[in-house]
Amino acid sequence: MAAILLIIRNSLSRPACRNTIRCIGLETRLLSTLPMNDQIYIHESNKLSLSKLPSAVHIGTATTSPSMLTEATFRPNPAFLPIMHAAVSENIVNDKLFISIAATYQNNYMAIYDLRNPPVYGRIPEVQDILGMVRVDSEGAIVPGAYEKNSMYRLVTNDGICRFSDYLVGKIRQACEAGR
Repeated sequence: MAAILLIIRNSLSRPACRNTIRCIGLETRLLSTLPMNDQIYIHESNKLSLSKLPSAVHIGTATTSPSMLTEATFRPNPAFLPIMHAAVSENIVNDKLFISIAATYQNNYMAIYDLRNPPVYGRIPEVQDILGMVRVDSEGAIVPGAYEKNSMYRLVTNDGICRFSDYLVGKIRQACEAGR
């Protein structure tokens, strides 16, 4: 488990403050990531997030130690999935990983999947690992606006918690930080 020291600007300052760091409006707290997935930050009360910011929309909460996360010990945040699907829908056409895969799916549908358990080349991922599907045109390009979410996708499976491509994790993180 990696630990990160997070320094947050705080608009509250106290005139008779003895703690120099707090007097200048900074607050520090320890922040860590999951040992099996460094995309996920652990916040207070075992809230799991793609963002270092505690105010960002979180993925869900671990009901026991986050390092022992299972489907049974995870409570999803209902606000996260709509944000995730919207970010994927808006940005999948620019994801270099899925652009390169789309070239082999001309005039077909292609699964956009979670990378916690990527499928062997040419195979279809497990249904709970598929975020959604996109249509691919005759040139092998992802059709803009063609993303359709998979309602059977699971944030946590026996293979672990969600893991996204580098491009998508950045876009989903931005959306979570904006609260949209």
